[in-house]
Amino acid sequence: MPPAEPVLAAREVTRRFGHRRVLSGVSLELHPGDALLLVGPNGAGKTTLLRVLAGLLRASAGRIERRGCVGMVAHASMLYDALTARENLRFFARLHGGASRGRVDPLLERMGLSAWADERVGAFSRGMTQRLAIARALLPDPDILLLDEPLTGLDDASAEQVLAVLGELRARGRALVIASHQLAELMGVVTAVGFLSLGELKAVESTAGRDVAAITARYREVTGRA
Repeated sequence: MPPAEPVLAAREVTRRFGHRRVLSGVSLELHPGDALLLVGPNGAGKTTLLRVLAGLLRASAGRIERRGCVGMVAHASMLYDALTARENLRFFARLHGGASRGRVDPLLERMGLSAWADERVGAFSRGMTQRLAIARALLPDPDILLLDEPLTGLDDASAEQVLAVLGELRARGRALVIASHQLAELMGVVTAVGFLSLGELKAVESTAGRDVAAITARYREVTGRA
């Protein structure tokens, strides 16, 4: 049987802002059930790469190939503080079409937010806002989910809930790309790690049979950073 086509691929992608090159010749492929963790120092290009993969930024050179729907969880929640949790999801569901409306209450329940469904988002904690942002990204039942630092600022309970949802998505064949410094917390979810440095994707390697120490050592080797 021939290998399945990737649901997401970057082909020699470069992105410039003026004369500054932020991404340089990045290539990667994701198949159903893949979960790629992008690691690298601040300024390595992780957020820019996610935005290009999502189609929010256009590549200066190279191309992006997508098969299916893309959802994204960015640093900004993209939520409206004056609306309740349910009102926020209903608003975004309308943008995605009628089928998403039936996912509003199940997603609130899955993210542990049913008890606060009719509370204004402006009164939410950081963890609650992040979980609602993930629910928003999941409304169209995306084939590809891109997440920028999804665990930042979360308490242990919120982080556990988010990790469980990400694990369920991967088990259902969704492809994930996660940019994060929190390698240890995400090791149980991701299937591969990509080492990004100065806009170059130095390597993409499987996490199978490797622990945090081994991947950290490999990161230092590949990027030349302590």
